[in-house]
Amino acid sequence: MKRVVVGVVSAVAGSVLLGGCSPANLSLAAVRLDGDGTPVATLRLCDGDRGSRAELSSWPTGDAGASEPVDQQTGWRPDFGAEIEVSTATFPLFSPPAAWHTEATGPQRLRPGRTYALDVTGPRSGWDPYDIVVYFTTADLNRLKPGQVWADDRAMSRDDFDDLVDDAC
Repeated sequence: MKRVVVGVVSAVAGSVLLGGCSPANLSLAAVRLDGDGTPVATLRLCDGDRGSRAELSSWPTGDAGASEPVDQQTGWRPDFGAEIEVSTATFPLFSPPAAWHTEATGPQRLRPGRTYALDVTGPRSGWDPYDIVVYFTTADLNRLKPGQVWADDRAMSRDDFDDLVDDAC
């Protein structure tokens, strides 16, 4: 009996310790196309939270692990060594806020046959760090109906996105 109790206590303690090490994945970002077809991103952080890194990356859809020259990659990332504070924002996907000090990589437009990831990381007030990521393709955005956004790996209304954020925060 003593071995069982020690085993259960050890398992619970290990779960608690390991669970606090990985960032929480939260659905606090959405993308959509505006009226003229420009991709727009919305990032809604929880009250009091801020991000410390934001990045848009892409890769050929269906070619997992395939490498390609940097000039063929599409996205942006923080300037080397730049310290940033990411906050709630809505912005054209390929024109992140200037305060984020990003550097563009490759063509700054949506390209078919690519998967994109908008990824934001940072601390949470009173919580473990978080990782906000939204994955999408050009086809995902083209299928959106007026008033919809792509978030949490699916199309949803802007009101549903607001509810998703409220539930996560």
